[in-house]
Amino acid sequence: MVKVVSQVTFEQQMLRQAYQRVNGLGDRLKFIKNIINWEKFRSIIASVFYDNAETGGRPHTDEVLIMRVLALQSFYGLSDEELEFQLNDRLCFMNFVDFPEKAPDFSTIWKIRDRLVEANKDKLVWNELQRQLDAIGYKIEKGVIQDASFVEADLGRKRYSKEKKAKKRGEKIEYTPRQFAHIDKDASFSVKHGQVHFGYKNHVKLDVKHHLVRKIETTTASPHDAKVNLVKKGDPPAYRDKGYFGTPLPKGVIDKTMKRATRARKLNGGEQLRNRAISRIRAPGERPFGVIKCVFDGGCTFVKTLARVRIKEMFKFFAYNLYQLFTLERKHALA
Repeated sequence: MVKVVSQVTFEQQMLRQAYQRVNGLGDRLKFIKNIINWEKFRSIIASVFYDNAETGGRPHTDEVLIMRVLALQSFYGLSDEELEFQLNDRLCFMNFVDFPEKAPDFSTIWKIRDRLVEANKDKLVWNELQRQLDAIGYKIEKGVIQDASFVEADLGRKRYSKEKKAKKRGEKIEYTPRQFAHIDKDASFSVKHGQVHFGYKNHVKLDVKHHLVRKIETTTASPHDAKVNLVKKGDPPAYRDKGYFGTPLPKGVIDKTMKRATRARKLNGGEQLRNRAISRIRAPGERPFGVIKCVFDGGCTFVKTLARVRIKEMFKFFAYNLYQLFTLERKHALA
């Protein structure tokens, strides 16, 4: 028994030494790792496990390790299986999770996400991150931006084509439970600028000054952007694009929504200038979606229910906020 512990300790030490070469090349994850207080999430994650002193049960995976693993998954757009492999293969991943004796397997990661949703604890994780952002000085001051973007899902075009043909003939296709498990149950269609989208939609509220995401709501693709209002009473000026034109804001919030021309009335010169001024301020609202889609490779989803999509999207924006915090801290250091 002593030999096993000694061997594990020696193995960890060798991995740490091997990591030093990676560290010398510039490991961004090393800095992101220390940018927030991960311990504050421990009690939230611990509440979804069933083992305790009274009932017993197999000891669960460390809570901070779970949080870092879920953030890592979002940074690189990894499946649960690929995440398990990379945790055992990449030195920078091992350092990010503090070289654990054993990394969680893919089924553990999947189950914990489901438990967080079932216990409604995913909101507590998001709220704790927001509390820490305020505590370190990134409060909302100058204004907020609301915007939305699609998350594409797998339609299953061959199956969908067969269903359409069967519907015309008045027939119904029966699926086995295994087949049905691979069919997206909640995604919907939407058409924007002539393009058809199938999947879901993220609605976010962004801080104008720091470009941090402060609130998020995930729906299916079909609801119009204006149906979801994330601006609350007491917020500073709210900057929104033309899609929100005509949608009222809470009392006391300064409305900086771009105006839209109608058939009966075109925009005058002053309104066009106002739109341009708002557009310049509102443009960074696209940054979170660009980072998630282009840097994190997270523009699509492969889970099949709205509840599971919501928690995966929440962790994507959690990871984006860490990425943006790193950018802000680097700017301050250079200044």
